[in-house]
Amino acid sequence: MNCNNISRISIVTIGYILCVSLYFCRSLFDIDSRLWLDVTKVLPVSFLFVASWLSGGNKLLPIALLLSAIGDFAGEEHHFIWQIAMFAMAHIAFICYFVRRAHIDRLAKILIPLWVVILIPLGVYVLVNIGSLTLKVACSVYMLLIGSMAAATMAIKSPYRLWYIVAALIFVLSDYCIAWNKFVEHFSYSGVVIMSTYFAAQFILSLLYQIDSNLSK
Repeated sequence: MNCNNISRISIVTIGYILCVSLYFCRSLFDIDSRLWLDVTKVLPVSFLFVASWLSGGNKLLPIALLLSAIGDFAGEEHHFIWQIAMFAMAHIAFICYFVRRAHIDRLAKILIPLWVVILIPLGVYVLVNIGSLTLKVACSVYMLLIGSMAAATMAIKSPYRLWYIVAALIFVLSDYCIAWNKFVEHFSYSGVVIMSTYFAAQFILSLLYQIDSNLSK
């Protein structure tokens, strides 16, 4: 990367850290407003959406970030089904972006089946703890999509494939923590764990996209 690209990435990183810090510190501000809570929740990923969109390149990943931000809003408003729906569409966009760059090599042929073997029992364990049939179906579809998203990163043709995989697995971890906390057993500091892993995953994906876009110019 040239100096201009490094400066751009540095600015995006600092801006994102400020947005995330605002979210985690929002309780320190004496502001009793629904709008304040909504804005601070959607701001981090919305910021990544704008930064990614302006970097050029295929627009599928920025669209995935935008859908994620809408999902964040739905989650903040406690609309769980809409939250799942928005993130499901986001993962479809992620999958389309990764598949367009896919190259099934020897490593992908090892990692993808291994991932399937790991994911299925983890998913089934959560699903058996969900009472509502509607939620069970919705979560099953969502697990299939996010699992496919992670699998798609394992076949992406990029010098940063390992980092794409790491970001996807962190994303899966974040959502698995949501499911565990909601349907299996509540655990301490769940909000911090869920949101910190989620923000980290989105940041890495956005950063990799911007780096790859600049390399392709």
